[in-house]
Amino acid sequence: MTQVAVLGGGPAGSTVATLLAQRGFSVQLFERERFPRAHIGESLLPATILTLELSGVAEKVRNAGFIKKRGATMSWGKSRELWTWDFAETNVKQPHAYQVNRDVFDNLLLEHAQENGVQVRQESTVKRVFFQDNHATGLELDSGLVTANFVVDATGQNSLVARQLGLKHWDTEFQNIAVYRYFHGGSHLAEDLSGNILVESIPHGWIWKIPLRDNVSSVGVVADKHVATQLIRESSTTAFFEAAVAESSHTRQLLVDATPLDECTAVRDWSYQATSFAGPGFCLVGDAACFIDPLFSTGVHLAVHGAVLAAAYVTTALRTPDQAVAAASTYTNVYREQYQHFRDLARLFYASNRSIDSYFWESRRITRESQFKPRAAFIRAVSGQAAQGYERSTLSHGVLPAEVTQNLQQLEEERRKRHTHFSAKLNGGAAFCVHNTVQLEDKLLLGEETFELSTVVARSDAVDLPISPFVRKLLKQLRTPKTAFQLDQ
Repeated sequence: MTQVAVLGGGPAGSTVATLLAQRGFSVQLFERERFPRAHIGESLLPATILTLELSGVAEKVRNAGFIKKRGATMSWGKSRELWTWDFAETNVKQPHAYQVNRDVFDNLLLEHAQENGVQVRQESTVKRVFFQDNHATGLELDSGLVTANFVVDATGQNSLVARQLGLKHWDTEFQNIAVYRYFHGGSHLAEDLSGNILVESIPHGWIWKIPLRDNVSSVGVVADKHVATQLIRESSTTAFFEAAVAESSHTRQLLVDATPLDECTAVRDWSYQATSFAGPGFCLVGDAACFIDPLFSTGVHLAVHGAVLAAAYVTTALRTPDQAVAAASTYTNVYREQYQHFRDLARLFYASNRSIDSYFWESRRITRESQFKPRAAFIRAVSGQAAQGYERSTLSHGVLPAEVTQNLQQLEEERRKRHTHFSAKLNGGAAFCVHNTVQLEDKLLLGEETFELSTVVARSDAVDLPISPFVRKLLKQLRTPKTAFQLDQ
């Protein structure tokens, strides 16, 4: 018997287990493999490091000797020339991330969980999760049964609970295949760019090259699933990979004199999400809940950020059971919103590439306005409201679809009209008023450890803005007819 059973010891599972153990819950973590073990997905974001500070493991990551990643260098957009966006432009507190060897990184996070009181059981395969009246009550292992008050599925792309309940939904717009391989030697980008990930578009898709410590590079090709599968059948996985690298302008130059360390590995159907992320006594987190195209290196970030949300959901459900249903809804909505943001951004970024004319890129042109729903999500992606901060920089190097440009122009026109409307109401001095599109709503928001009921300012074309009780009272007063606050100039 345990209060919380966590299935999977990757970044999502280790992080949520650590946070819950630190809060005094009894936590058992079940991992089917023996760590350290190899894994793809080495490129982190600055926001990932800041999130890891919540569990106290960030300093260990900083001291692990990983390659510093100061940004991304791309051959993508209007031309095939290289361009770079730097984290320091938008991330003052954490101006760099790391390129991590996942066997070392994941093992570090798992050991940290154990040090914080998590009972870690490696080489323990979970066969299924038990449910009673739709409520998760425990799990079946090869070695027997375990009962639990709460089950967290962090089983990665195996997606144990999503498969068991029929929740996994493949994304028809991101049906790609990735073929990757590791190399020793060769060269990297010059000087301050040497730790950057290189992303280069090629006729059949795009290539990543990630520099790792010990002069190792992770190199992968992402291509259309159907086209790549046919090419692999006609030759081999290795031949497909080598042909794709040969099509590149920059990556192939960096791999001159590099020696392959292993055979090529292919991964299909990269993008999906579960139709539900949470339910009575359980939640899905990390790749067990969703995975989006690896274009922006968001896999580990979604995993650890989702783990923080999952820990808040579990804590809320176990400490205040009467809020469990509302907390499950908040967990799903907040997690899915971030996933959707990255998905929308990836679609838009694919559509913005004009440097190559081929089937792959033509098929990713976005031509119908209906494909930009919800409109607000795309506006956020290109108006700088999102927390990641690099959206405007990356999209500015491409050619935005006409519908996106029209939406932005419409947004600016709406803002201009609002400004004109407010200005017309001024009778001298400065006046505060609340536009009729602004709503005050009570929502559960992420607090220090739980989801807490708070008031937000909500608008359809902006992210929710949490406000204090004083500001809530002030805004309600301003909304009263014929009420205004005048400030002398």
